[in-house]
Amino acid sequence: MKKSFLILSFLFVFCTGFCQTTNLKPDSSLKSVSIKSTNTDLGIKSTAIINCKLKGTLTGGTSTYLMLVTEKDDPFQSGVKIPIVDGHFEYDLKTTVAEKYTLILGEELENGAFRYISFFAEKGEVDFNLYAGKDFDNNTISGEKLTKKMIAYKIEQKKKFDPIEKPFSQEIDSLWDSNTYFSAAINAIMDKIRDHEKDEELNKLYKSRDELLETEKGFTPRAWFLNNKMDSIRKIQFDWETKYIKANQDIFSYSLLLYNVRWYKQNQKTTDLNVLSNLAALYSKKFPLHPYTKQMNTILEGIKTATVGGMYIDFSAPTIDGEIIRASDVVAGKVALIDMWASWCGPCRVTSKSYIPIYEKYKDKGFVILGVANEFKNANAFKKAIEKDKYPWLNLIELENTNRIWDKYNISNSGGSTFLFDAKGVILAVNPDAAALDKILEGLLH
Repeated sequence: MKKSFLILSFLFVFCTGFCQTTNLKPDSSLKSVSIKSTNTDLGIKSTAIINCKLKGTLTGGTSTYLMLVTEKDDPFQSGVKIPIVDGHFEYDLKTTVAEKYTLILGEELENGAFRYISFFAEKGEVDFNLYAGKDFDNNTISGEKLTKKMIAYKIEQKKKFDPIEKPFSQEIDSLWDSNTYFSAAINAIMDKIRDHEKDEELNKLYKSRDELLETEKGFTPRAWFLNNKMDSIRKIQFDWETKYIKANQDIFSYSLLLYNVRWYKQNQKTTDLNVLSNLAALYSKKFPLHPYTKQMNTILEGIKTATVGGMYIDFSAPTIDGEIIRASDVVAGKVALIDMWASWCGPCRVTSKSYIPIYEKYKDKGFVILGVANEFKNANAFKKAIEKDKYPWLNLIELENTNRIWDKYNISNSGGSTFLFDAKGVILAVNPDAAALDKILEGLLH
Protein backbone atom coordinates (compact mmCIF):
# COMPACT_ATOMS: atom_id res chain seq x y z
CA MET A 1 0.00 0.00 0.00
CA LYS A 2 2.72 2.44 0.99
CA LYS A 3 4.87 2.09 -2.10
CA SER A 4 2.01 1.82 -4.60
CA PHE A 5 0.37 4.93 -3.22
CA LEU A 6 3.56 6.94 -3.47
CA ILE A 7 3.96 5.93 -7.09
CA LEU A 8 0.36 6.77 -7.92
CA SER A 9 0.21 10.13 -6.22
CA PHE A 10 3.73 11.48 -6.73
CA LEU A 11 2.75 14.38 -4.55
CA PHE A 12 3.79 13.69 -1.04
CA VAL A 13 5.77 16.32 0.76
CA PHE A 14 7.40 13.47 2.62
CA CYS A 15 9.10 12.46 -0.59
CA THR A 16 10.84 15.82 -0.74
CA GLY A 17 11.93 15.59 2.85
CA PHE A 18 12.68 11.92 3.35
CA CYS A 19 13.46 10.34 -0.03
CA GLN A 20 16.15 12.93 -0.59
CA THR A 21 17.96 12.14 2.66
CA THR A 22 21.14 10.26 1.93
CA ASN A 23 23.61 9.91 4.77
CA LEU A 24 26.39 11.52 6.71
CA LYS A 25 28.52 10.65 3.79
CA PRO A 26 27.95 11.67 0.20
CA ASP A 27 26.53 9.86 -2.71
CA SER A 28 26.70 9.89 -6.49
CA SER A 29 27.92 8.36 -9.75
CA LEU A 30 28.00 8.86 -13.51
CA LYS A 31 29.05 7.65 -16.88
CA SER A 32 30.43 9.30 -19.99
CA VAL A 33 28.60 11.98 -21.82
CA SER A 34 29.34 15.60 -22.55
CA ILE A 35 26.74 18.00 -21.18
CA LYS A 36 26.93 21.39 -22.83
CA SER A 37 26.50 24.78 -21.20
CA THR A 38 28.13 28.22 -21.09
CA ASN A 39 28.72 29.06 -17.43
CA THR A 40 31.30 28.33 -14.76
CA ASP A 41 30.86 27.90 -11.05
CA LEU A 42 31.33 31.66 -10.67
CA GLY A 43 28.49 32.40 -13.04
CA ILE A 44 30.88 33.90 -15.60
CA LYS A 45 30.60 33.02 -19.23
CA SER A 46 33.31 30.58 -20.24
CA THR A 47 34.14 27.92 -22.75
CA ALA A 48 36.55 26.08 -20.45
CA ILE A 49 35.76 22.40 -20.15
CA ILE A 50 35.45 20.87 -16.69
CA ASN A 51 36.74 17.29 -16.74
CA CYS A 52 35.20 15.36 -13.88
CA LYS A 53 36.20 11.71 -13.51
CA LEU A 54 33.66 9.47 -11.80
CA LYS A 55 34.74 6.13 -10.39
CA GLY A 56 33.12 3.79 -7.97
CA THR A 57 31.81 0.47 -6.76
CA LEU A 58 28.35 -0.85 -5.97
CA THR A 59 27.79 -3.57 -3.41
CA GLY A 60 24.54 -5.53 -3.34
CA GLY A 61 21.33 -5.22 -5.30
CA THR A 62 20.61 -6.04 -8.91
CA SER A 63 21.32 -2.72 -10.64
CA THR A 64 23.15 -3.02 -13.94
CA TYR A 65 23.40 0.74 -14.41
CA LEU A 66 23.24 4.13 -12.71
CA MET A 67 21.14 6.96 -14.13
CA LEU A 68 22.92 10.32 -14.23
CA VAL A 69 20.75 13.44 -14.26
CA THR A 70 21.01 17.17 -13.65
CA GLU A 71 18.59 19.35 -11.67
CA LYS A 72 16.42 19.96 -14.72
CA ASP A 73 16.04 16.31 -15.78
CA ASP A 74 13.20 13.91 -15.10
CA PRO A 75 15.03 10.63 -14.35
CA PHE A 76 12.08 8.58 -15.61
CA GLN A 77 12.33 10.21 -19.01
CA SER A 78 15.89 11.41 -19.56
CA GLY A 79 19.45 11.15 -18.31
CA VAL A 80 22.59 9.15 -19.03
CA LYS A 81 22.91 5.45 -18.21
CA ILE A 82 26.25 4.46 -16.71
CA PRO A 83 26.87 0.70 -16.93
CA ILE A 84 27.87 -1.22 -13.81
CA VAL A 85 30.20 -4.09 -14.67
CA ASP A 86 31.23 -6.59 -11.98
CA GLY A 87 30.28 -4.07 -9.31
CA HIS A 88 32.38 -1.26 -10.82
CA PHE A 89 31.52 1.83 -12.84
CA GLU A 90 33.46 4.66 -14.41
CA TYR A 91 32.47 7.77 -16.31
CA ASP A 92 34.12 10.87 -17.78
CA LEU A 93 31.82 13.83 -17.28
CA LYS A 94 32.64 16.85 -19.40
CA THR A 95 30.80 20.12 -18.87
CA THR A 96 31.38 23.88 -18.77
CA VAL A 97 29.21 24.38 -15.68
CA ALA A 98 29.92 23.50 -12.08
CA GLU A 99 26.56 22.26 -10.83
CA LYS A 100 24.92 19.46 -8.91
CA TYR A 101 24.39 16.07 -10.50
CA THR A 102 22.52 13.06 -9.22
CA LEU A 103 22.98 9.33 -9.62
CA ILE A 104 20.10 6.89 -9.17
CA LEU A 105 20.37 3.12 -8.86
CA GLY A 106 18.77 1.45 -11.87
CA GLU A 107 16.76 -1.07 -9.84
CA GLU A 108 15.28 1.71 -7.68
CA LEU A 109 14.39 3.80 -10.71
CA GLU A 110 12.64 0.85 -12.33
CA ASN A 111 10.69 0.21 -9.12
CA GLY A 112 9.43 3.80 -9.14
CA ALA A 113 10.82 4.77 -5.71
CA PHE A 114 14.42 5.93 -5.50
CA ARG A 115 16.97 7.75 -3.39
CA TYR A 116 19.34 10.39 -4.72
CA ILE A 117 23.13 10.13 -4.80
CA SER A 118 24.36 13.69 -5.30
CA PHE A 119 27.69 15.35 -6.10
CA PHE A 120 29.06 18.37 -7.96
CA ALA A 121 30.82 18.41 -11.30
CA GLU A 122 34.24 19.96 -10.69
CA LYS A 123 37.71 19.53 -12.14
CA GLY A 124 39.15 16.38 -10.61
CA GLU A 125 37.80 13.03 -9.49
CA VAL A 126 34.75 11.90 -7.55
CA ASP A 127 34.98 8.47 -5.92
CA PHE A 128 31.98 6.46 -4.77
CA ASN A 129 31.44 3.43 -2.58
CA LEU A 130 27.76 2.65 -3.02
CA TYR A 131 25.46 0.14 -1.38
CA ALA A 132 22.03 -1.06 -2.42
CA GLY A 133 18.95 -1.79 -0.35
CA LYS A 134 19.03 -1.47 3.44
CA ASP A 135 22.76 -0.64 3.37
CA PHE A 136 22.22 2.49 1.23
CA ASP A 137 23.07 4.75 4.18
CA ASN A 138 26.60 3.31 4.19
CA ASN A 139 27.34 5.12 0.91
CA THR A 140 30.53 7.17 0.91
CA ILE A 141 31.74 9.73 -1.56
CA SER A 142 34.83 11.90 -1.91
CA GLY A 143 35.18 14.79 -4.30
CA GLU A 144 36.32 18.36 -4.73
CA LYS A 145 35.42 21.64 -3.00
CA LEU A 146 31.66 21.83 -3.64
CA THR A 147 31.10 18.13 -3.02
CA LYS A 148 33.01 18.43 0.27
CA LYS A 149 30.83 21.38 1.25
CA MET A 150 27.71 19.36 0.48
CA ILE A 151 28.97 16.49 2.65
CA ALA A 152 29.81 18.78 5.55
CA TYR A 153 26.40 20.43 5.29
CA LYS A 154 24.57 17.09 5.33
CA ILE A 155 26.52 15.97 8.38
CA GLU A 156 25.63 19.16 10.24
CA GLN A 157 21.99 18.99 9.12
CA LYS A 158 21.72 15.38 10.25
CA LYS A 159 23.36 16.16 13.57
CA LYS A 160 20.99 19.04 14.23
CA PHE A 161 17.65 17.65 13.04
CA ASP A 162 17.76 13.86 13.15
CA PRO A 163 17.32 13.68 16.94
CA ILE A 164 14.23 15.90 16.65
CA GLU A 165 12.71 14.20 13.63
CA LYS A 166 13.50 10.58 14.38
CA PRO A 167 10.79 9.79 16.96
CA PHE A 168 8.09 11.22 14.70
CA SER A 169 9.40 9.73 11.46
CA GLN A 170 9.72 6.29 13.05
CA GLU A 171 6.14 6.41 14.24
CA ILE A 172 5.00 7.55 10.81
CA ASP A 173 6.81 4.54 9.29
CA SER A 174 5.03 2.32 11.80
CA LEU A 175 1.66 3.73 10.76
CA TRP A 176 2.56 3.12 7.10
CA ASP A 177 3.49 -0.47 7.80
CA SER A 178 0.32 -1.16 9.80
CA ASN A 179 -1.89 0.53 7.19
CA THR A 180 -3.10 3.07 9.76
CA TYR A 181 -1.59 6.20 8.20
CA PHE A 182 -4.38 7.15 5.78
CA SER A 183 -8.01 7.51 6.74
CA ALA A 184 -10.61 4.90 5.87
CA ALA A 185 -11.92 7.29 3.22
CA ILE A 186 -8.55 7.42 1.45
CA ASN A 187 -8.09 3.66 1.64
CA ALA A 188 -11.55 3.18 0.14
CA ILE A 189 -10.71 5.53 -2.73
CA MET A 190 -7.40 3.73 -3.36
CA ASP A 191 -9.23 0.40 -3.50
CA LYS A 192 -11.60 1.85 -6.11
CA ILE A 193 -8.68 3.26 -8.11
CA ARG A 194 -7.04 -0.16 -8.27
CA ASP A 195 -10.28 -1.77 -9.46
CA HIS A 196 -11.41 0.94 -11.90
CA GLU A 197 -10.95 0.86 -15.64
CA LYS A 198 -12.92 3.87 -16.91
CA ASP A 199 -10.68 6.90 -17.39
CA GLU A 200 -13.35 9.46 -16.49
CA GLU A 201 -14.11 7.76 -13.18
CA LEU A 202 -10.43 7.42 -12.37
CA ASN A 203 -9.87 11.16 -12.68
CA LYS A 204 -12.80 11.84 -10.34
CA LEU A 205 -11.32 9.42 -7.84
CA TYR A 206 -7.87 11.02 -8.07
CA LYS A 207 -9.42 14.45 -7.55
CA SER A 208 -11.37 13.27 -4.51
CA ARG A 209 -8.24 11.66 -3.08
CA ASP A 210 -6.12 14.77 -3.56
CA GLU A 211 -8.75 17.03 -2.01
CA LEU A 212 -8.95 14.82 1.07
CA LEU A 213 -5.17 14.75 1.40
CA GLU A 214 -5.18 18.53 1.79
CA THR A 215 -7.18 18.15 5.01
CA GLU A 216 -7.19 16.07 8.17
CA LYS A 217 -9.90 13.90 6.59
CA GLY A 218 -7.20 12.18 4.55
CA PHE A 219 -5.37 10.78 7.57
CA THR A 220 -5.94 8.95 10.80
CA PRO A 221 -5.94 11.30 13.83
CA ARG A 222 -2.49 10.14 14.92
CA ALA A 223 -1.03 10.55 11.43
CA TRP A 224 -2.47 14.06 11.18
CA PHE A 225 -0.89 14.95 14.55
CA LEU A 226 2.49 13.57 13.47
CA ASN A 227 2.35 15.36 10.11
CA ASN A 228 1.78 18.67 11.87
CA LYS A 229 4.73 17.97 14.16
CA MET A 230 6.92 17.25 11.14
CA ASP A 231 5.72 20.43 9.45
CA SER A 232 6.76 22.42 12.51
CA ILE A 233 10.22 20.86 12.35
CA ARG A 234 10.48 21.57 8.64
CA LYS A 235 9.69 25.24 9.23
CA ILE A 236 12.59 25.42 11.67
CA GLN A 237 14.79 23.55 9.20
CA PHE A 238 13.80 25.94 6.40
CA ASP A 239 14.80 28.91 8.54
CA TRP A 240 18.13 27.27 9.40
CA GLU A 241 18.81 26.34 5.77
CA THR A 242 17.97 29.75 4.32
CA LYS A 243 20.26 31.45 6.85
CA TYR A 244 23.02 29.12 5.68
CA ILE A 245 22.26 29.96 2.03
CA LYS A 246 22.49 33.68 2.76
CA ALA A 247 25.76 33.36 4.66
CA ASN A 248 27.47 30.99 2.19
CA GLN A 249 26.92 32.28 -1.32
CA ASP A 250 28.39 29.61 -3.56
CA ILE A 251 27.09 27.09 -6.07
CA PHE A 252 26.39 24.46 -3.44
CA SER A 253 24.17 26.90 -1.57
CA TYR A 254 22.64 27.93 -4.88
CA SER A 255 21.61 24.32 -5.44
CA LEU A 256 19.84 24.35 -2.06
CA LEU A 257 18.04 27.54 -3.00
CA LEU A 258 16.98 26.18 -6.39
CA TYR A 259 15.68 23.01 -4.73
CA ASN A 260 13.50 25.05 -2.38
CA VAL A 261 12.16 27.12 -5.26
CA ARG A 262 11.45 24.07 -7.43
CA TRP A 263 9.49 22.35 -4.67
CA TYR A 264 7.76 25.43 -3.27
CA LYS A 265 4.40 24.39 -4.67
CA GLN A 266 4.52 21.10 -2.77
CA ASN A 267 6.01 22.60 0.41
CA GLN A 268 4.09 25.86 0.76
CA LYS A 269 3.09 25.10 4.34
CA THR A 270 6.69 25.02 5.52
CA THR A 271 8.47 27.56 3.30
CA ASP A 272 8.36 31.35 2.97
CA LEU A 273 8.15 32.71 -0.58
CA ASN A 274 9.36 36.16 0.45
CA VAL A 275 12.53 34.68 1.92
CA LEU A 276 13.15 32.65 -1.25
CA SER A 277 12.52 35.70 -3.45
CA ASN A 278 14.99 37.83 -1.47
CA LEU A 279 17.65 35.14 -1.69
CA ALA A 280 16.96 34.75 -5.40
CA ALA A 281 17.71 38.44 -5.89
CA LEU A 282 21.07 38.03 -4.12
CA TYR A 283 22.09 34.98 -6.11
CA SER A 284 20.88 36.38 -9.43
CA LYS A 285 23.20 39.32 -8.93
CA LYS A 286 26.15 37.18 -7.85
CA PHE A 287 25.73 34.46 -10.52
CA PRO A 288 23.94 36.20 -13.41
CA LEU A 289 25.08 33.73 -16.10
CA HIS A 290 24.76 30.47 -14.23
CA PRO A 291 21.90 28.30 -15.60
CA TYR A 292 20.39 28.07 -12.11
CA THR A 293 19.59 31.79 -12.32
CA LYS A 294 17.35 31.59 -15.36
CA GLN A 295 15.62 28.44 -14.14
CA MET A 296 15.00 29.85 -10.66
CA ASN A 297 13.67 33.20 -11.83
CA THR A 298 11.41 31.55 -14.39
CA ILE A 299 9.88 29.35 -11.70
CA LEU A 300 9.46 32.27 -9.29
CA GLU A 301 7.67 34.27 -11.95
CA GLY A 302 5.39 31.30 -12.55
CA ILE A 303 4.64 30.99 -8.83
CA LYS A 304 3.53 34.61 -8.71
CA THR A 305 1.72 34.70 -12.06
CA ALA A 306 0.32 31.26 -12.95
CA THR A 307 -2.65 31.40 -10.60
CA VAL A 308 -6.27 32.54 -10.81
CA GLY A 309 -6.21 36.28 -11.36
CA GLY A 310 -2.71 36.17 -12.81
CA MET A 311 -1.81 36.85 -16.41
CA TYR A 312 -1.08 34.66 -19.42
CA ILE A 313 2.62 33.83 -19.89
CA ASP A 314 3.68 33.57 -23.51
CA PHE A 315 5.90 30.84 -24.94
CA SER A 316 6.93 29.29 -28.23
CA ALA A 317 7.20 25.63 -29.20
CA PRO A 318 7.26 23.57 -32.39
CA THR A 319 4.52 21.56 -34.05
CA ILE A 320 5.15 17.94 -34.89
CA ASP A 321 6.41 19.17 -38.28
CA GLY A 322 8.93 21.51 -36.69
CA GLU A 323 7.15 24.80 -37.31
CA ILE A 324 7.73 27.17 -34.37
CA ILE A 325 4.46 28.61 -33.07
CA ARG A 326 4.13 31.47 -30.60
CA ALA A 327 1.22 30.66 -28.31
CA SER A 328 -0.03 34.24 -28.26
CA ASP A 329 -0.56 34.08 -32.03
CA VAL A 330 -3.13 31.35 -31.38
CA VAL A 331 -4.86 32.56 -28.20
CA ALA A 332 -4.57 36.37 -28.17
CA GLY A 333 -7.91 38.15 -27.87
CA LYS A 334 -9.82 34.89 -27.35
CA VAL A 335 -11.17 32.88 -24.46
CA ALA A 336 -8.57 30.15 -24.44
CA LEU A 337 -7.46 27.06 -22.58
CA ILE A 338 -3.80 26.06 -22.55
CA ASP A 339 -3.67 22.29 -22.12
CA MET A 340 -0.27 21.15 -20.84
CA TRP A 341 -0.02 17.39 -20.91
CA ALA A 342 2.33 14.48 -21.66
CA SER A 343 1.96 11.19 -23.48
CA TRP A 344 3.10 9.38 -20.31
CA CYS A 345 0.67 11.24 -18.01
CA GLY A 346 -2.53 9.17 -17.95
CA PRO A 347 -4.64 11.60 -15.87
CA CYS A 348 -3.55 14.48 -18.15
CA ARG A 349 -4.78 12.68 -21.24
CA VAL A 350 -8.06 11.71 -19.59
CA THR A 351 -8.66 15.38 -18.77
CA SER A 352 -7.71 16.48 -22.28
CA LYS A 353 -10.09 13.99 -23.89
CA SER A 354 -12.91 15.13 -21.59
CA TYR A 355 -12.55 18.65 -23.06
CA ILE A 356 -13.28 17.54 -26.62
CA PRO A 357 -17.11 17.83 -26.39
CA ILE A 358 -16.73 21.24 -24.68
CA TYR A 359 -14.42 22.43 -27.42
CA GLU A 360 -16.83 21.31 -30.14
CA LYS A 361 -19.67 23.10 -28.33
CA TYR A 362 -17.92 26.49 -28.09
CA LYS A 363 -15.30 26.58 -30.86
CA ASP A 364 -17.55 28.63 -33.15
CA LYS A 365 -18.15 31.16 -30.39
CA GLY A 366 -14.53 32.23 -30.01
CA PHE A 367 -13.16 29.51 -27.73
CA VAL A 368 -9.80 27.93 -28.53
CA ILE A 369 -7.66 25.23 -26.97
CA LEU A 370 -3.92 25.03 -27.50
CA GLY A 371 -2.18 21.85 -26.36
CA VAL A 372 1.50 21.44 -25.56
CA ALA A 373 3.02 18.09 -24.62
CA ASN A 374 6.08 17.69 -22.40
CA GLU A 375 8.08 14.88 -24.02
CA PHE A 376 11.55 13.38 -23.76
CA LYS A 377 14.10 11.92 -26.17
CA ASN A 378 11.85 12.02 -29.25
CA ALA A 379 8.33 12.71 -30.48
CA ASN A 380 7.28 9.10 -31.12
CA ALA A 381 5.07 8.74 -28.03
CA PHE A 382 3.58 12.17 -28.72
CA LYS A 383 2.59 11.14 -32.25
CA LYS A 384 0.96 7.93 -31.02
CA ALA A 385 -0.97 9.79 -28.31
CA ILE A 386 -2.25 12.37 -30.79
CA GLU A 387 -3.39 9.64 -33.16
CA LYS A 388 -5.10 7.67 -30.41
CA ASP A 389 -6.78 10.52 -28.52
CA LYS A 390 -7.79 12.47 -31.65
CA TYR A 391 -7.57 16.00 -30.24
CA PRO A 392 -9.23 18.43 -32.67
CA TRP A 393 -7.03 21.38 -31.66
CA LEU A 394 -3.42 22.31 -32.36
CA ASN A 395 -0.82 20.57 -30.23
CA LEU A 396 2.77 21.71 -29.82
CA ILE A 397 5.63 19.70 -28.34
CA GLU A 398 8.04 20.71 -25.57
CA LEU A 399 10.95 18.33 -26.06
CA GLU A 400 13.46 17.91 -23.20
CA ASN A 401 12.12 21.04 -21.43
CA THR A 402 13.79 23.15 -24.11
CA ASN A 403 11.59 26.20 -23.60
CA ARG A 404 11.08 25.77 -19.84
CA ILE A 405 7.30 26.06 -20.31
CA TRP A 406 6.54 23.92 -17.27
CA ASP A 407 8.78 26.18 -15.16
CA LYS A 408 7.01 29.27 -16.48
CA TYR A 409 3.67 27.92 -15.25
CA ASN A 410 5.02 26.56 -11.95
CA ILE A 411 4.28 22.92 -12.76
CA SER A 412 7.91 21.73 -13.01
CA ASN A 413 7.35 18.58 -10.99
CA SER A 414 4.13 17.39 -12.61
CA GLY A 415 2.93 15.79 -15.81
CA GLY A 416 0.79 18.74 -16.76
CA SER A 417 -1.96 21.22 -15.95
CA THR A 418 -4.62 23.32 -17.69
CA PHE A 419 -5.15 27.09 -17.57
CA LEU A 420 -8.27 28.93 -18.76
CA PHE A 421 -7.85 32.58 -19.83
CA ASP A 422 -10.30 35.31 -20.76
CA ALA A 423 -9.85 37.44 -23.88
CA LYS A 424 -7.55 39.82 -21.95
CA GLY A 425 -5.25 37.02 -20.83
CA VAL A 426 -6.40 36.87 -17.21
CA ILE A 427 -6.36 33.37 -15.71
CA LEU A 428 -9.94 32.37 -14.85
CA ALA A 429 -9.38 28.79 -13.71
CA VAL A 430 -6.61 26.26 -13.16
CA ASN A 431 -7.34 22.59 -13.85
CA PRO A 432 -11.11 22.92 -14.32
CA ASP A 433 -12.85 19.63 -15.04
CA ALA A 434 -15.12 19.40 -18.09
CA ALA A 435 -18.27 20.35 -16.15
CA ALA A 436 -16.62 23.40 -14.58
CA LEU A 437 -15.18 24.46 -17.93
CA ASP A 438 -18.60 24.16 -19.58
CA LYS A 439 -20.20 26.28 -16.86
CA ILE A 440 -17.58 29.04 -17.13
CA LEU A 441 -17.77 29.17 -20.93
CA GLU A 442 -21.56 29.24 -20.88
CA GLY A 443 -21.39 32.39 -18.79
CA LEU A 444 -18.72 34.00 -20.96
CA LEU A 445 -19.80 33.09 -24.46
CA HIS A 446 -23.60 33.08 -24.34
